[in-house]
Amino acid sequence: MSITTIGRNLVHYEALGRGKPLIFIHGWLGSWRYWWPSMQALATHYRTFALDLWGFGDSSKVSEKYSLSNYMEMLDQFIEGLGIAVPVVIVGHGLGAGVAIRYALQNPEDVARIALVGLPVSGAALNTRLVQGDNLAAAIRVTGRARTFPEIEVELRKSDPVAVTALMDEMHRSDFSNDLQQLSCPLLLLFGGQDPLIQQPNGEHAAIRETAFNRAYICFDSCMHFPMLEETAKFNRLVLEFLHSDNDLRSLSPKNYWKRRTH
Repeated sequence: MSITTIGRNLVHYEALGRGKPLIFIHGWLGSWRYWWPSMQALATHYRTFALDLWGFGDSSKVSEKYSLSNYMEMLDQFIEGLGIAVPVVIVGHGLGAGVAIRYALQNPEDVARIALVGLPVSGAALNTRLVQGDNLAAAIRVTGRARTFPEIEVELRKSDPVAVTALMDEMHRSDFSNDLQQLSCPLLLLFGGQDPLIQQPNGEHAAIRETAFNRAYICFDSCMHFPMLEETAKFNRLVLEFLHSDNDLRSLSPKNYWKRRTH
């Protein structure tokens, strides 16, 4: 376990590998832990980091810090405090995707590429049950009917329900469609086709699903909210190909691993 401090608050993180820096940011459910398979897969090419946002995992529980702006500042100070060389690659999921894109817009010179997994493009993309009543319990119920993973269940009890409520409420009031238009660095947008928490862009945001020169939109049709755990090899290979591609992402597509039959 690695710990650093930002002000008087503790930030738990894990690091693995060597090379250019890549930072994983988790969502509402869980912590750094569900990024571990991806960290292991990418560690031969990158120095990977995964931190626990305040209110989650083993980082400090400080209610006044539970906001996108504070998490952006947290990420900035994390990078500076650990002496991480910029520009960095950021992979964010759900809540973490919101933090990642806002950070990239605020610090464009410090972000080389960004992958956003399950970003709720607008508040309407969130399952309505997540923003009513007990947000954490609702999220657990929704995902519980879909699929559960040890990497999630182990960490859920560490989440501060106040953090989950505050951030779901803020994300419900947020609209990231303009942020996506303003982003200049290469971007990978990835969604689970069966995600019970986050709906893919549609209606007035349907154009976001179009792949462009420096933007790739990918859907894992059979996945729910955690494609990095449900289709681990496929997810890791896609991220690696995104990171190693040139700026023209129009040919980027997910590829399956085929296991060689042995006798």
